[in-house]
Amino acid sequence: MGNTYDASNILADPSATVAGKQIQFTTPDRMAQSINYSFATGACHNVLSQAYSDKVFIQDNSSLTEMSQWRIPLASLEHSELEIVVNYRLHGTSSSCNAKFILEIGASSANVTMNLPSTNNGIVNNSITISMPGSNEYYGTLTLQVQGDGSTADVEIFTVMARWKRIASPISAGKKNQYTTTEFFKPFGTTRTDANNALSSRFGYNMIDNIDIMRKRFKSYLTWSGVYSASSNQFPSLVDAAASVIYIGAGHVTTLLSYPMLPSGWEELTGNKLQLHVKAIGDVTFDFMGNEIVVDQATSTTVGWSIFELTIDQVDLSEIGDINLPYYEARLDSSDQNYSNLGRFVSGFTTKYPTVDSGNTGAILGLTLMGI
Repeated sequence: MGNTYDASNILADPSATVAGKQIQFTTPDRMAQSINYSFATGACHNVLSQAYSDKVFIQDNSSLTEMSQWRIPLASLEHSELEIVVNYRLHGTSSSCNAKFILEIGASSANVTMNLPSTNNGIVNNSITISMPGSNEYYGTLTLQVQGDGSTADVEIFTVMARWKRIASPISAGKKNQYTTTEFFKPFGTTRTDANNALSSRFGYNMIDNIDIMRKRFKSYLTWSGVYSASSNQFPSLVDAAASVIYIGAGHVTTLLSYPMLPSGWEELTGNKLQLHVKAIGDVTFDFMGNEIVVDQATSTTVGWSIFELTIDQVDLSEIGDINLPYYEARLDSSDQNYSNLGRFVSGFTTKYPTVDSGNTGAILGLTLMGI
């Protein structure tokens, strides 16, 4: 059974279902439309938004070269199309420059290549449609490769944005998978909630189950990737392209932050709630949001992602202020460990993952905070 919904409808009136009062037929109808709308559009805002200083994200190599990688949460296993927008410019003139995005989710992968012509207005967008895995996937890995045109043109990227496209209305009939095949969202057929149609207890049970499932949908709170393999024919100086930001350093302690809202009842939810995904080279230990994060790699040159479940001190970290909402400060802690352990560099960057100095055993290449 399919459903329809109309964005112009007002919110349901909860008092219309109080015991002893006559039920307004519009209330279950609006409730059904609202829950369907929440599955179709919930968490379809940006999962990635990153901007760069001038001449930092730049590439002249005439072959596609990997430069950044991010972890992003899924909206659901039904949301299969990721829209990506890139703001760029070319230094020089060419029609052979490209940006290629590769999205990996479990064993599934897809890619899209965007041409970056010099005659463009500096903004391109495209989308990846991926065959979603069957179960137990709630995040993907997004990699960006960039191609310049040798001595003819350098590609400079200013911003990268990505979001999951909303599912079109009406939602198709049948059970929907959030992240597993054993837990279903059940779309409401709104023709059954119209005037003078009988309601059963199934309506209430399905509504509660659907709300419980929707509360487990992940959102992206903080997403960052370094820029490696930068190269420029036009700006070869170390103060320009060769000095791109590859690792998280001590300077990020005061600048890399976000304010996730963790509403009432969040702490009582079970399962994965607040995760930090860390891409690192070698071993590194640092403090984030009141948690000590220990990345333990096989060797000092091993590059890989690790996942950490965070706990928070709600009293210490809450930033409610005058808005009376439970926002929290998500950031690298201002600790001695962070100032001493976060990456520093030996010299100019001539390799994809340059060596950190002798005082450090590893460094952070990418970081994503995601939660429900």
